[in-house]
Amino acid sequence: MPATFCCQQTGKCCSHIRGFVSDLDRAFLKEYAYGKLPLVALYPPEEISFPLWDWEAKRFIAKAEELGIDHKIKPSRVILDLNTNAAIIVTYSVFSDACTFLKDNKCSIYNDRGFVCKLFPFQHGPFLKTGEKLRKEDMFGGCPSITHIVPELNDADDTLFIRQLHESFGESFLAVVQSDLVTEWINSKIVYLMKNRLIRPAMNYPYDKFLLRVANAPKVDFTEFMIQHVIISKGDMEKCIKRFEKFEDAKEKIAPYLE
Repeated sequence: MPATFCCQQTGKCCSHIRGFVSDLDRAFLKEYAYGKLPLVALYPPEEISFPLWDWEAKRFIAKAEELGIDHKIKPSRVILDLNTNAAIIVTYSVFSDACTFLKDNKCSIYNDRGFVCKLFPFQHGPFLKTGEKLRKEDMFGGCPSITHIVPELNDADDTLFIRQLHESFGESFLAVVQSDLVTEWINSKIVYLMKNRLIRPAMNYPYDKFLLRVANAPKVDFTEFMIQHVIISKGDMEKCIKRFEKFEDAKEKIAPYLE
């Protein structure tokens, strides 16, 4: 049996979350995230902390209000729709050096944590479409608990690699696969909205003016926008989110590799 990952829950990975961006992500952000694509980042890489999908942020904010926590959650990536002049919020982030839900070096909302927390110690999954084969060295952060596991992984054989990741990382592996699939789902919906002229994103727009327009624009979450414009019903959106949260797509994705 391969070595298995076990989170020690020391809180160290949650204590320094701002600017915690991989080199792969940083290069992509600098090249594309500030106006070349429909989805635009509102802050530079060094200020970005972990991302929350809009429905996750809603849950985090509700939990923070229940616990009396200053959550410091703000929109982090948006689409400025020139059809409606609305800023469509796709992701939020916790803008703090340490996660605001960290208490006594422990997560105070562990059972309600988001994808970015559940997928730790991964940064990306093996199915992420980057245009080139993703190496195991590009997939992980700097968690000391994986130093004895990563050298044993064989990323030259895809089937063996997926099996090893599943056996060694369990739920964390399912979470990172599902997170990448959610990203694909979001991107496909954005393309659909554009092709059908349901949104007209501001692209190649002067960045300072873009930020000013976003600041003064009415705000709407991406999933709520799709419900409002009858792209998906509220009930179907809720079912979709539950599917995401249960890693159903991830389980289907890896199933052929486990046969």
